[in-house]
Amino acid sequence: DWDFAQKEIAKHKGFDTASAGMSKEQIIAQEQILELLPMVSEVNAISEELNKHRTFEVILISGAAMEGYGSKKGAKVVVKMKNLLNGNTWLWERGKFMNRRYMIQELYQRHLDGDEDVAKIPQEEDPFWEPPEDVLIGTANVFLQSLSYALDFDDKLAVTDYKGVEEGNLYVNITPCSDKGKPLDEDFFVEDPQELLGKPFHFKVTIKSAEVNKAKYSKGLHIKYKSYQDEDFTSTSVIKNTLSPEFKHSRIITYPAVNEDQLGYFEHGCITFMLYGVQEDSSNDSRLMKMTTRELRQMEQLQNPGLQRRGTVSTGDASEESKLRNELEVLRKKYERLEKKEKRIQDLCAEWKSKPVDEQQFESFWRHINAVANSSGNKLKTRVEILNTMLKGQKMMRAKQSSDGNGGNALQSHKMAQQAGGGAQNGSNGSINNSKACVIQ
Repeated sequence: DWDFAQKEIAKHKGFDTASAGMSKEQIIAQEQILELLPMVSEVNAISEELNKHRTFEVILISGAAMEGYGSKKGAKVVVKMKNLLNGNTWLWERGKFMNRRYMIQELYQRHLDGDEDVAKIPQEEDPFWEPPEDVLIGTANVFLQSLSYALDFDDKLAVTDYKGVEEGNLYVNITPCSDKGKPLDEDFFVEDPQELLGKPFHFKVTIKSAEVNKAKYSKGLHIKYKSYQDEDFTSTSVIKNTLSPEFKHSRIITYPAVNEDQLGYFEHGCITFMLYGVQEDSSNDSRLMKMTTRELRQMEQLQNPGLQRRGTVSTGDASEESKLRNELEVLRKKYERLEKKEKRIQDLCAEWKSKPVDEQQFESFWRHINAVANSSGNKLKTRVEILNTMLKGQKMMRAKQSSDGNGGNALQSHKMAQQAGGGAQNGSNGSINNSKACVIQ
């Protein structure tokens, strides 16, 4: 029957026609695809008959590719029109295509009626004509999990189109900073993201450069992106006559007091960078002008044999890979920061131990240890609380010795304090014994 035939055509074009397990939005998208496919075939046939040098294709684009990662809109069914003479492409939403199809049908009917003016129609009145517009080459996602720990992110990202095909690379840096844009040092690292709540937070988005694979995009390249709660896109300047543009774009984003929604954005969201290419209504290739639309469409299908059967929407593999790489990088940096903090505590302990007993200033030592702990997360804070207990016990023992007038030497008091500290060690589930933070002997 008709429905079965339409599903077979859709399957041949590369669309999944099985509805089992689909969401409501996916079922609606499938119905729109089945509706549009015969219409697109009709318009392609008219294009060949009138020799308009245009080809049409139904494609499915995710909401993230159209409006950025985290978009609440589902996948969108659109029609891509391509100029077979110069390679320019356009994406028409369903409503626009339906309107153009009606105009194309009228034009074709005039052709059938013998109207010779059809071949001389001005381009402004030609439903097959569209002024050139910037084309979305592909997108790259930067996940922001590193910001929830006040860590920076710097990496080369793959730019993929709506089919998941890699079109180039993008070099991006995102780093926590001051309100003036100065990067924060390691002392601002937090182990628990909840520590950011209620505090002002600034981070800097830097788009360094890009590399694009296809020469046809050298006419001009620029990037658009949105951050959380942005109403409008931020755009870089257009860089022309190169496939390796140096954007040198930066922007400081400020949250006066981080709330739960913004922290959730750091932990689970990302910024989608959209790479656009400038299209111009350039002169057509004289060799291609000698070929008919049918011949050009056949040639394109031969040049791209997997075009029809390849997926028409990105599977998200590139985004998932980017997310996993980001998580791995965050864990690596967290480990490095904690290791540095632990090393600093070890050095402080070694320095204190090497001093003569009469030069061991406990208050100064306590302040230094406390300062390191307060900038290094909960685990090191726990270790330092144990050290503080030991130091306070040592100080109390020395004070008691002085008030009792025992006249014992400082070394004996030092050993007694260590014994008191040993009780604190044993009462802390052995965390200080198992730690490399410091060893006081």
